[in-house]
This record gives sequence, C-alpha cells and structure tokens, in this order.
Amino acid sequence: MKLRALSSYNGDLNTRFGDCILIYGDSNLVVYDCGHIDHAKEVGAFLKTHPEISHIHVVISHNDGDHTDGVESLLEYLSENGYSVTVYTALYLKSARKILKQFENKNRKLEPTKQHILETFDRIKEIVEKATDLGFKTENAIIDTEFCNCRIVGPTEDEFSEVVAKAIEDGEVSHIEGETVMNAASIQVKCTLNGSTTILLCGDATPSYLHDLEQYDIIQLPHHGKLDSAKEVFNKLKDPDSKQFLVSDNTGSAATSGGSDDLVAYMKQEKYSPAHNTKNGVVDLPKTLSSFNVSKGVRLGAMDFGLR
Repeated sequence: MKLRALSSYNGDLNTRFGDCILIYGDSNLVVYDCGHIDHAKEVGAFLKTHPEISHIHVVISHNDGDHTDGVESLLEYLSENGYSVTVYTALYLKSARKILKQFENKNRKLEPTKQHILETFDRIKEIVEKATDLGFKTENAIIDTEFCNCRIVGPTEDEFSEVVAKAIEDGEVSHIEGETVMNAASIQVKCTLNGSTTILLCGDATPSYLHDLEQYDIIQLPHHGKLDSAKEVFNKLKDPDSKQFLVSDNTGSAATSGGSDDLVAYMKQEKYSPAHNTKNGVVDLPKTLSSFNVSKGVRLGAMDFGLR
C-alpha cells in the first residue's frame, strides 16, 4: 500500500480546503476524508490513472466541513462510474444508550437523544443517507474494524460517547482538552505501507485520545499541524527523532484552523526532521521514506494534478 496526501493550499488565508489522504494498492483505494469538492475531482483524476482499482473505502474522521464537504460529490462520481464502495464513519446512534448515560440530567429520554445526535452530527447523517441512497455499504467505524491493510484504532466508545454528550449539552463551540468536541474524537486509522511501515491517521483528534504512539513509524500530527497539539504528541514519545511526521495542512488561516507555520519553525528550532507537509504540495509515501518526497504541482486550478 502507498499513501498520497492531497494538497489544495493555494495561499489564500481565508479559505479552508481541508483534508484528503489516499491509501492505495492492488485493486483498492482508501479515501480518508474529502474536505472539498476539488479533492473529489482529484480523486476522480487519480482513479482514471489507476484503472486496476475497483473498490473504494471512504473513511469520514469527524463531522467538520473541512473534512466532509467533498464527500457527497465523491460518492456521486463513484456511483456514476460503477465502483464498489464502503463508507466507514461513527454511527453514533448505535451507542445512543451509552451516550445517554453520560448526561448529568438523568431525566433525558432515549428518542429525543437520538434526534439530538442526528441534528448535531448533521454532515455525517447526510453522508450516510447519501451512501445508502446510492446503494453503498456503510460500516460503523469502531476499534478493530479492518480493511485494506488498515485498521480502526480509535477513539474508544467511552471517548466518543463523552464527546457526543458534550456536543449535545454545550454545543460544538465547547472544548475537550483544547479541541472542539467535533474534532476531539476523530476516527483514527492505522495503515501499513509497503508491507512494513505503519502510519497513524488521526484527523483533528485531541492528543489525549491517541494511544500507543510508539508503534507507528509515521504519525499524522493532528489538526493540520496545530503547534500545541503537535507538542503534546512529541511529549508522549520517548524519542520524537525516531519518528516521521505527516502534516495535512490545507487550512488557510492559521489563526482559526490549525496551520503549520509555527510548527515548522518549532521543529527547526528543536532540530527535528521536517514533517512531510501538504502545504508544500502533494506528499507521496513511502516512495522515498529516507528522504522527504514532496512533489510540487498540485494547486487548485492547476492543470497538472501531479498524478503520475
């Protein structure tokens, strides 16, 4: 399996394009998030150059628009072109009873709680409905779910139940350990590249929900390279110098949505090896894991999508 992290950053500080990471090999493609319609178009262009791929696994890490806004367009394209598709995301209604127990107000009822879940996690609801209408399979992204040399490794049911309850009670502007409740319990995926190299994809997850980090060769730094989150990841590792890091930074404004400029400066100051960073262009792994292979040429509006 190989990885391609798409780049859609075009220097516009007011525009957020979000994440889209591809894991591919043989006849399968995993799409981890699709935050913009242009990502959906790039996935389509990628598939045209890889006709051997027939089954697509789409993973939705969490409800935020910069991780979901291109998903429905992607699903429509995949349907029109006859692909077999499975969508993996948190089907929160399956844990509604456990979520109900998290509330301080013990008078809450199950059915209104289910409705609140659907209203709060509206984008995931719409994506699941779209996938169902198109005849695609949907799977609950719970720990140990496996597909294509990938495995769901987080969050735990306790962690996402806490997040869902807090989102309903306080609204999505509330935070858990510095991350909005929408971000905190992002679906985490462990993937094996080229048979041996392991990478953790974690969306915008709060670092306290990231476990057993020593087992990975490459770690996606959460929330688009947000410095505070990255520092927490570094502090959890015995030897950060022994790891490689991936940053999916297509966020535009560093003030509101992560942004990796401060991270890049910090890693240089601490003498860490620079992270593979989509702000510089498409990242392909593990083509040259000993060096940092960042291919230029992918920018929104560019004719060359870098799909070789």
